[in-house]
Amino acid sequence: MTSIKIFPKMNKINKYGHAPIYLRLIKNRRIKYLALDIHIDPKDWNEEICKLNPDANNAEQINSYLEIKEAEAQNTALEMEIKSNLVSLYNIKTKIKGVKPVDFFAFFEKRIQERDEELSIGSLRRYKSVLKKLRNFSGNEQLYFDELNVLFIRRFQNHLTDDLHNHINTIQSNLKVIRAVITDAIAEELMPIEKNPFNRIKIKYQKTSREFLLDDELERFEKLKLEEDTSIFHHRNIYVFSAYSAGIRISDLLTLRWKNFDGKHLFFNIRKNQEDISIKLPNKSLEILNYYKCLAESKNCEAFIEPESFIFPLLKIAPNETDRLTIHNGISSATAYTNKSLRLLAKKAKICKNISFHTARHSWAVRALQKGMRIEYVSKLMGHSSVTHTEVYAKILNQELDKAMDVFNASIEKLCSH
Repeated sequence: MTSIKIFPKMNKINKYGHAPIYLRLIKNRRIKYLALDIHIDPKDWNEEICKLNPDANNAEQINSYLEIKEAEAQNTALEMEIKSNLVSLYNIKTKIKGVKPVDFFAFFEKRIQERDEELSIGSLRRYKSVLKKLRNFSGNEQLYFDELNVLFIRRFQNHLTDDLHNHINTIQSNLKVIRAVITDAIAEELMPIEKNPFNRIKIKYQKTSREFLLDDELERFEKLKLEEDTSIFHHRNIYVFSAYSAGIRISDLLTLRWKNFDGKHLFFNIRKNQEDISIKLPNKSLEILNYYKCLAESKNCEAFIEPESFIFPLLKIAPNETDRLTIHNGISSATAYTNKSLRLLAKKAKICKNISFHTARHSWAVRALQKGMRIEYVSKLMGHSSVTHTEVYAKILNQELDKAMDVFNASIEKLCSH
């Protein structure tokens, strides 16, 4: 409940010896002041009744004005608090002043619309999901920027954890979206930089284990006897191709076209960060592409291959498809199907690891570092924006080397004990 009181500010007396009258608003031990654009002689003020003494000049008119302003403020505060328990003192003050506060939800929605072409379909869906979660949590049609404080973010975090049972990394992803939108709002001067709640909130992230295949495991994967030109056969091939070709993401491999291949190199635009990259392919990858070249020629009954056609026959959309949502859904469907096959293939190869397509990327990175490739080159070939992202693979390699030394040490100890 907001407490409201009228009083003169004695520390702001003007050159005529008059003090300005203010409304003092108190809520949850926080205080805001609102000037009423009226000055009075301090000796005419009656502290007990918070009005001018009856014998003061214009006492009746001024006291009547002050009573009206106090009543308006009380009514406004009460109406806003009935609508929402989370309403901030800032918004109450803003409403009393008659200034319309800026709605964070409206700004969030506007940013989604503005970045529709810039963001990937996956990112757009994440932004919309976070906005929906915020609206459901708030329970209000509007969320003003001043309400978006540390307390609100902490309560939202607890809601994601306790009510929605979101994983800590999902929560991190959600908070990063909110932080990005707030950063945009600050750039547009809709929120002071010092009011950014993320100045005092550290977004937590839980490191996840990165599965990868060792050389012998990848070899077993490659040598599995599979019926040619079947889905599972193609799923194995595209995985092996990635594990030898700089760990190219499945979203990029599925959309690779013959025009992206010059006989030795792949040239393409990375879907995730829109950067152009060139990768010289090793012999194993060239063998796989040669197989698909022969397959395409046999199906076309001619030596000519359409440059715009997909290299790998896994994406169930037309090569000339331009609709972003259709392409995204096609990639998602093909990825899910591939991952299902990879789990079956891992069992066939007697690999006791949780295999998804992304492990091909991890496998290439660890093996490349293991074979002496400089980390800067690994980072560049993987399309990382910073070597920092690649260093995690160096740590994995160090852990594997530690395990190898432990095995060596144990064998030495065993020999010494005899």
